[in-house]
Amino acid sequence: MKPMMILVALIALGCQARDGPAHGPGTFNVQDSAGIEIVESVTPAWDGDGWRVSADPSLVIGRMSGDERYLFGEVAGAVVLRDGRVAVVDGQAALIRVYSPEGVHIEDWGGSGEGPGEFSGRPQNILPYRGDSILVEQFANDGANIYDDRGRFGRAVAPEMWVRFNLHRASLFDPSLSPVTTCCTLWGALPNGAFLGSYSEMLPYPGTGTTRATVMAAITPESGSPPEATGVFLGGQYLHEPEGGVSDLQFQYRFSMAVGPDGYFVTEGDAYSISAYDASGRLRRIIRLDREPRPVTAEVRAAHEARLREETSPENEERLQRRLSVPYPTHLPAFEWLHADAEGNVWARHRRYGADDGTAGAGMYEFFIFGADGRHLGTIELPAGLEVYRIGTDFVLGKVRDELSVDYVHLYRIEK
Repeated sequence: MKPMMILVALIALGCQARDGPAHGPGTFNVQDSAGIEIVESVTPAWDGDGWRVSADPSLVIGRMSGDERYLFGEVAGAVVLRDGRVAVVDGQAALIRVYSPEGVHIEDWGGSGEGPGEFSGRPQNILPYRGDSILVEQFANDGANIYDDRGRFGRAVAPEMWVRFNLHRASLFDPSLSPVTTCCTLWGALPNGAFLGSYSEMLPYPGTGTTRATVMAAITPESGSPPEATGVFLGGQYLHEPEGGVSDLQFQYRFSMAVGPDGYFVTEGDAYSISAYDASGRLRRIIRLDREPRPVTAEVRAAHEARLREETSPENEERLQRRLSVPYPTHLPAFEWLHADAEGNVWARHRRYGADDGTAGAGMYEFFIFGADGRHLGTIELPAGLEVYRIGTDFVLGKVRDELSVDYVHLYRIEK
């Protein structure tokens, strides 16, 4: 039975199972089916007073000119270390720049080269690892470097999933499937040190019409032994073109994963649903929001097409018309990206479409927040233009790029 069919069956069984306790008047209900908890929220737990993210950053790192220690070529990621220092990966400079909690530059780690701790490729992401260590992923599947919290190089790793995909793809997948995205995505390190990743989105080839891609998720043990597949999920929607290529549908669904303190979370982007797994890949909870998908209205289409025209130069008219001819899905994406904080709360990014829901924030993002028990707590709006990297117990860390394409790292405080 396919994973999606399994989930549907589990939900159906849950509806027939005993009614769990209702926590608050209609706030959320808990049901159980074969040891899998199903939590469905009807209304948010916050009633007026909830968490808030400060309007202004408490820390800004980066400058437009001057001291080169504060000039970023391209910020590729950032983390807050346990003592409050901030480590920022500059992909262009191939450096990890480390700053004090007040934003004062302390030192640099890494650098381009073939020596221990140096980057043979371009660093593109930084993630927390076991204990106080950090993991810095490189571009084009060149592996990753592990450092302790003082910048001392531990070892280089190349998750076996990358190797297996590139060398043994035919043995991993149905030969009628072909990748439509580059291999592979490293989502993070699990509490036991294993690597959580997913392979490329795959489509039938050759194919016709509109097709939903599939994505295989895998856990690679810290030892480097072969990855263990944990499930096949739905990815984006694509249109097979007559000449053999594929195009994203408008309002593409995004498969997303996030590592939490005791496991990981998954969403397929087309429904207000998140699946929670333990560190071994066992499904333990389904988190659902009692909310209907938003239809793609004529107003939303018109606003979207106007934006495409505005962003496309006159000499690219042919490309614009090709893009405008791509079909629309029946409804808008639900959750577009997941983050999990240190307490196990899930932050699910959700895009607002002003023409659709009447809000003033057309194209703005908000985050639906679910507690460690799966209930929907409420929503938080983050500052416009913030690309979120990390969410802690009391902070949100991310990147802001200004109108001159200068990158800055911003840290905002969470008021609870």
